[in-house]
Amino acid sequence: MNTNKNKQFKIGLYIRVSTEEQAENPEGSIRNQEDRLRSAVEYKNRYGSFGKIQGVYVDAGISAKDMKRPQLQELLKAVRAQEIDLVMVTELSRLSRNTRDFIDMWDMMRDNGCQFTSLREDFDTTNAAGELVLFQLMNLAQFERRQTSERVQANMLARAARGLYNGGIVPVGYKLIPDKPGYLEIDELMAAMVREAYAAYLREGCLSKAALWLNEQGYQLKKQTQGGGNYKRCGHFTTDNLQGMLRLKAYVGIKTYTQKGETKEVKAVWPPIIDVHTFKRVNKQLDLNKANYKPYKEGRFPYLLSGMVHCKTCKSMMPGKSATGSRGKIGYHEHSWNTKRDSTLKTKQFQCNPIRIPSRKLDPLVWEKTVAFVTDPIFMGQVLEKVRKHHGNNPRQKDRERINAKIRSIQTQVDALAERLSELPKNVSAGPIYKQMAKLQEVMAEYENQLKQLQNGGRTTYDRIVGLDTLESFARYYKNFVMNNTTFIHRKELVKKFISRVEVSENSVDIHFIADKDYYRHELGLLASRKGARGPYGRPQFVPLELSENSVRDGSSTLTLGAPGRT
Repeated sequence: MNTNKNKQFKIGLYIRVSTEEQAENPEGSIRNQEDRLRSAVEYKNRYGSFGKIQGVYVDAGISAKDMKRPQLQELLKAVRAQEIDLVMVTELSRLSRNTRDFIDMWDMMRDNGCQFTSLREDFDTTNAAGELVLFQLMNLAQFERRQTSERVQANMLARAARGLYNGGIVPVGYKLIPDKPGYLEIDELMAAMVREAYAAYLREGCLSKAALWLNEQGYQLKKQTQGGGNYKRCGHFTTDNLQGMLRLKAYVGIKTYTQKGETKEVKAVWPPIIDVHTFKRVNKQLDLNKANYKPYKEGRFPYLLSGMVHCKTCKSMMPGKSATGSRGKIGYHEHSWNTKRDSTLKTKQFQCNPIRIPSRKLDPLVWEKTVAFVTDPIFMGQVLEKVRKHHGNNPRQKDRERINAKIRSIQTQVDALAERLSELPKNVSAGPIYKQMAKLQEVMAEYENQLKQLQNGGRTTYDRIVGLDTLESFARYYKNFVMNNTTFIHRKELVKKFISRVEVSENSVDIHFIADKDYYRHELGLLASRKGARGPYGRPQFVPLELSENSVRDGSSTLTLGAPGRT
C-alpha cells in the first residue's frame, strides 16, 4: 500500500545536460526535460493532491561524473532543509552516473524524508518495489561498466602485440596520424632535436652536461603533449627527461608492453628515428654512468637520514648533498626535483621557496629524539597517546569514511573516463583511457575489499596502534646500543627502525614515529628467530611530533635553516 498516496509533495525538478551545445540550445534537452517533468506533475495532480513544484534546478553543460554541480548542491541543500521532499528527474543518469554517489544521495534523502522519481525508468521510491528496482538498475549499470573495463584491457593487449601505439603521451619526435589510429609518423622538426640529444650525450659523456648544452643552444621541448597524460612538459631539458628520451626504445621502432608482469617487445608499426647502433652506444654509456647505491665508507659524507627527509610544504623528498667550504665538506638536505629540474638552467625557477637544512644540525636532533623514544617510557607513552587521541573518536566510522572517500574518488575518475570514451572521435586512439580505467578498477577493488573486511568486523586504524608493553619489549633490544657509543652504521639502522620520515620547514621539524602493532610484532619475531630478512607487514600508521623552533637545538645553537645557496 502506498502510504504517500494523499501526501502533498514539495517537488524539486532536477535537469542536467552534459554538453555546451545542448546547454546553449533553449529548445533542446533542457526545455524538453522540464516540459516532461511538469506534464508528469500535472497528470498526477489530476487524480489527487500530488504536490507542488517548489523549484527547478538546472545544471547546463555539466557531466554527471561526480557531485560537483552547483545546482545539484542547491537541490541537496533544500532537501536537508526539508524544503523539498520529492526529487524528480527524466532519467536516472541525469542525477548520477555513479552508483556510490547515488547511494549516498539516496541515504541522505531518505534520512530527510525525501522521495525520488525517474520518468524514463518508470519507477519511484514512494513504494518498496520502486526502491528495489532502482538499486537493481544501478547495480546492473555498475556490472556493465566493469565488464567494459575487462574487454578494454583484453583489446589493449591485442593492439600492443601488433605493435600499435596504445595510448599515453606521444614521444617527442612523433605525431599522431589522424586517419590511422595506432600509427605514428615522424615530426621532422622535433625528430632532429632528438637526434641532436643523442649526439650531445655521446659527445659530453654525462646527462647534466648534455642537457645544459642543449638548453644553451636553444633547443626546447613542446610543453603541450599529444595522446594521453594530463601534465605539460617543463619545456626544457633536465637530466630526467633527457635520460627518458635516451632510454626509450620507441625511437628504434620497438614497442614495449607488459603482460602479466612480464615486459615484452615487438616491432612497432612506426618508423625509427635513431639507428640501433647509436641507441646501444648511448645506453651502454648510461649503464656505465649509473649511480648505484654505495655503502658508507671512510671519506664519504655520512647521511644519517638518507631517504627520510621531506619538505613539510610540498612533501617532496630532500636528499642528502654536500658542498666543500672553508671548514671542509658540509652535508645538507635540499629539494630533489626543484634542484634537478633547474640544474640545467642558468636562471632558476624555484616554485616552493626551497630550503636547505644542514645535516650537522638536523642529525643530532633526530638522534636525540630516537634515543628518548627507545630509552624513556614516558616519552614513548606520550607519542602513543597522541596517536590514540588522533584515531580514538569513532575509529570504525573514520576508516569507513576514509575508504569510501577514496572509492568515490576513483569511481568518479572511472565514470569520467567512460563518458570521455563514449565521446571520443573514431580517429583518436582510446588506448590511454582503457589503460587508466583498468588501473583504477584494480585500485578500487582493493579498497572495496578493505571496506568489506571493516564491515565484517575487521580491524580499524585504532586497533592497529601498538601497545606500550610491546613497544617497550622491542625497544629493550636496542637500549644498550643507543646508550653507548654506537657506530654511524648502527645509528642509521636504528633511526629507520623507529622513524618513518622527517619533515622540515623554515622553523620546525616533524618526526614521524612508527606506531603500528603489526610492524613491531613482526620485528620482534625476526629478533627471536635471529633472521635478518624483513617480511611483509601492515602499512605503518604515523604521528608527527611537533617541535617548536626553541626546542630544536644543536648543542647551544638554535636550528636555523639556510636559504638555497647558503649552508
